[in-house]
Amino acid sequence: MSAEAYPSTLWNGYARSHASVTTSFQLSLYREAAAQLDGDVLDCGCGTARIAPFLADDPAVTSYTGVDLAPDMVRMARWTIERLDRERFGIEQGAIETVQGQYDSAVSIHSYYAWPRPLDVLAHIHRIMRPGGRFVLVTPNPRLDMARLLRESSRELLAHPDFPEFERLNLEFADNPGAAFVEMDLLIGQSRDTGFEVQECHQRHYLGGVNLLVLSKP
Repeated sequence: MSAEAYPSTLWNGYARSHASVTTSFQLSLYREAAAQLDGDVLDCGCGTARIAPFLADDPAVTSYTGVDLAPDMVRMARWTIERLDRERFGIEQGAIETVQGQYDSAVSIHSYYAWPRPLDVLAHIHRIMRPGGRFVLVTPNPRLDMARLLRESSRELLAHPDFPEFERLNLEFADNPGAAFVEMDLLIGQSRDTGFEVQECHQRHYLGGVNLLVLSKP
């Protein structure tokens, strides 16, 4: 995939509605992913750090580090973190492949499909995880029906002032010809090739349009 398929300027324009609009589909996914995380947590392609509030009151979470490349996403993520009032919760701006340190668990929600070199990113995440660590990887598959998801979400968010922009941009993202919406088998193969073991995988979220894998580092 071309590195220009999802430039940071595109993500910058998404920052406000990404932070303010939450659908029931997203809530269900965030809660399941958050339940798998503990210790020092790395959020790969964190966007506006939407999962952070689901970790803030968890005593099993020691720290949270979100990393994203888009400046506006990072600014909004830092705004989110400030309001959680948790020590050792922070945001870094940069590529996932440049993150340093060691982490007990990691998560990536709807970021993989925009990675120009997914194997390189997965290999780096594997390197910076501690043995026994858990990585939750969530990304759309080719059956994602964004138009249907947004129609159903509009029933609960019809009066939300940012929903029209959220809807427009999500349709644009889903229609991007450079999007790497991949089958579960490919993700499993790539994960194993980079050293992860697959503990669980399913497509129960987003009306079957999302792959969720729980991976571990031996």
